[in-house]
Amino acid sequence: MTGSALLGARLLTPHALRAANLEEAASPSLSRMIRHPLLVSSLYRHEVSKNYAPDGAAGANVERFQWIEEQRQGAEWIVRGLAEGRDEWAQRGWLQLDWGLSRQAADGGFDSKDPFHSTSLFLEALARGLMLEPAKATDARKQGLARAAACMLRSDVESKGVASNAPYTHRRYILAAGFGQAGAALNDAHLIGQGEHWAREGLAQQQPDGTNPEKGGFDASYQMVGVLMALRYLAVCKNAQLRASLRSMTRAVVRRDLERQRPDGSIDAEGSTRVGLGAARSGKVKEVSYGEVLQALVFGAQALPESSWIEPAQRIVKLRSW
Repeated sequence: MTGSALLGARLLTPHALRAANLEEAASPSLSRMIRHPLLVSSLYRHEVSKNYAPDGAAGANVERFQWIEEQRQGAEWIVRGLAEGRDEWAQRGWLQLDWGLSRQAADGGFDSKDPFHSTSLFLEALARGLMLEPAKATDARKQGLARAAACMLRSDVESKGVASNAPYTHRRYILAAGFGQAGAALNDAHLIGQGEHWAREGLAQQQPDGTNPEKGGFDASYQMVGVLMALRYLAVCKNAQLRASLRSMTRAVVRRDLERQRPDGSIDAEGSTRVGLGAARSGKVKEVSYGEVLQALVFGAQALPESSWIEPAQRIVKLRSW
């Protein structure tokens, strides 16, 4: 420690030192956070979707292969399977992720629509699965993960993807979570560094009022999708100062969303830049993603920690009859 840093530490009160240490502390693992009683007794008790095929195709891919991101459903089955002790659910998740890997091209990509963003979602899901169940980290799965990451980092692929992602802050945190978890799963320092890079890119977007802009403004749903991805990244982040910054960002975003929560648990999305305006991959108009909001609140309650976030999370559970 330098002389100036030592002097600064001496000037901090014991309370301030404890607070600083807590902000920089390692997060609980994702494996631990998914087992929170509120999630186990509500959202995770339910099936992820009924839109999947016995061979592993998921979502829109049941009809024909379109988006590799649809196979990220597999990670959600794994999460629920582990949290609920449902081995058949976790096995279904791996079947879906392996189906996605079976579509991997020779260059590591997937010939999917919106290739960079769609691949980033699959990368995050596969990496998350390997982090949650390291015993399932077969050579084929690790190699597929490494090849997908390498493809995304090719200059021609990355440059187009970065330009397409520019209006969406939450996509920086998808990349942070994807590369960060992949780096941890593969023990790859370069991918770990990419995770840190994208987390900092996300932090740089935040506006003074706490907004993480989506298409130029506030969106009640995508703010929390970004927080959920940031918290998945926080669970593997090795940089203490970056962890503190991510916690600060998360508090500001969640505060803005909770200011919009009604007594019944619903969230007022009026004025959002994406909810109610655009269509999801399914063709349905975008709505508040309460499942992701719930998980962000419960993960944040543990990782920051912010125990007061459990009460608004409980209101969402009641609203959705989970």
